[in-house]
Amino acid sequence: MDWKKATVIRSENNKYPRWIREAVEIRKRAFRTAEHFFEFSDRLESIMARPYIWRVIRTTGYLIFILHMNSCAYYIASLYEGIGSTHWVYNGKGSPYLRCYYFSVRTLINIGGLPEPKTVFEIIFQMINYFMGVFVYSSLIGQMRDVICAATAGKVFFQANMDSCLAYMNKNVIPKITQNRILMWYNYTWEQQGMLDESVLLDKLPPVMKTAIAVDITMTTMKKIDLFKGCDQQMLVDMLLRLKSIIFLPGDFVVNKGDIGKEMYIIKSGAVQVVGGADNTQIFVTLKAGSVFGEISLLQSAKDGGNRRTANVRAYGFANLFILEKKDLFDILVHYPESQKILARKGKKLMKAKGPKPKPAPKPKPAPPKPAPPKLAQLFGDVDRKGVFLSNIKAQLAKEEKEEKAAEAAKAAKEAKEKK
Repeated sequence: MDWKKATVIRSENNKYPRWIREAVEIRKRAFRTAEHFFEFSDRLESIMARPYIWRVIRTTGYLIFILHMNSCAYYIASLYEGIGSTHWVYNGKGSPYLRCYYFSVRTLINIGGLPEPKTVFEIIFQMINYFMGVFVYSSLIGQMRDVICAATAGKVFFQANMDSCLAYMNKNVIPKITQNRILMWYNYTWEQQGMLDESVLLDKLPPVMKTAIAVDITMTTMKKIDLFKGCDQQMLVDMLLRLKSIIFLPGDFVVNKGDIGKEMYIIKSGAVQVVGGADNTQIFVTLKAGSVFGEISLLQSAKDGGNRRTANVRAYGFANLFILEKKDLFDILVHYPESQKILARKGKKLMKAKGPKPKPAPKPKPAPPKPAPPKLAQLFGDVDRKGVFLSNIKAQLAKEEKEEKAAEAAKAAKEAKEKK
């Protein structure tokens, strides 16, 4: 080992006092800790449901830290001037940290009422404090305002839309019942979604992220639909991206009997009832979350009125439904011919099983019984519709007439003989 070289390295490391080396090492650790803090802050903000809460806490922490650093600087300045040497410096009474921190708060927030600096050093220090106070105070207050505005931006936009709608209804003298239902829809939509239209948010995401969200929400339900079993997996994904969410209030009719069916419904949350009878008081079935209805109308044709709704469907409480329109389905099927064949084949079976049954053809009325032909005609055969055997009937009548005349002549001859 080169002892001379080792001595040189040791002497270079020890050319500064020990406390300076330790202070440098502590500052290095502090910088590494600050880097870790910012990384922790970013990750925490990304996983929080309400990240603006952490932003407010973090901004408040920045303010407290800056006040701490300024109070330390004021204490060092008091040591430099001498504790209690002037009316401006710390007088040495009470808790040094608390008294210096109080001075820092009053200086940076510009509360006023501070002792007047006397020396040049005190004046320069106080001027720097005032400038820092104006800059730090305005920056932190502006940042806090931005955080609060960002946190409430959605609510402000939603409230502005609701106020505009309410003003429009009042201007056009809309009945109070309708106004109350619309306000109920606004409030429930905000409670459930936190926005008016979810598609506005999803449209800003990359296609991969949008597809992942759609698959997680409704792919399991889509696979349970008999109509789409066996279809291409990618076709189902494309269908999920075309789904639209809509909220129905309690008592709203989702489907009316006789309407033309142009869409299929998937129940995201809530329930609906299939009703009928007088005043729709008869409940046939209640469909809950995950159920599907209206899928038959996607494949039925309007040529013979086959895509007419066959029942009334009413929202049972608040119901959030996904809607797939027929036009969107046909646009997708253009790219999946095999799935189109499967749907056409399954559609026929489902229409026979679930669709409206065709009305039976009316039975032909039985023809009235024909009158029986005369006995003389039966000797020569049946009489047809055009009277082909009339000649035979006439001959038979002539023969019977001759026989009667002959019998009468014989009878007359016999009577004349008896008279003689």
